[in-house]
Amino acid sequence: MRISAILLTAGLSSRMGENKMLLPLPDSTVVQKTLEQLLAAGVDEIVVVTGRDGDLVESEINPDALGQKLKIIHNPDYHKGQTTSIQVGLRAIDDADAVMICLGDMPLLKAEDYCFLMHSFANQNEYSIQVPFFKGQKGNPVIFAQKHFQEILNHTEMNGCSAVVQRNSESVCRIEVSSDHFIQDIDTPEDYQQILKAFE
Repeated sequence: MRISAILLTAGLSSRMGENKMLLPLPDSTVVQKTLEQLLAAGVDEIVVVTGRDGDLVESEINPDALGQKLKIIHNPDYHKGQTTSIQVGLRAIDDADAVMICLGDMPLLKAEDYCFLMHSFANQNEYSIQVPFFKGQKGNPVIFAQKHFQEILNHTEMNGCSAVVQRNSESVCRIEVSSDHFIQDIDTPEDYQQILKAFE
């Protein structure tokens, strides 16, 4: 099964007060660490979608990594909401059986976490959407099979694909994960401090 990843880095970071993708971590930045782990997971293809400070975010990505497996796409409509970035990324992927929608502000996720999700999805035929849950709390990334691509492209709610998941509830696999890394993103300065502590 060919699984592509869309890495969303285009958010406004309004609650953070500065672009969270560019926040420093030990030896890297948030977006560098997230992308590093995705690349190490052996994803078939990664499309990075930029928005705010797109040039700065792009400068954080090692140009040697760019190529057939990794591409960067700018979303000029990023300010309209997350859905526009997902749609831009989906249009840019090559022929894929499924897409994993990843958040750029989840640097605690490791390559083995992404591998676990992809392996779990690829080794079942019953469900076409997979959502990770940690102790009852919904996490990320979510994987959608190709059959849902057109519905996502036609989706008009701008806050992501939650409604797509809800409309297809009978097709959703809730996969329990053992790490809180799947629910830890960066929305506030306090979130960032928690992430930094985890890297100590």
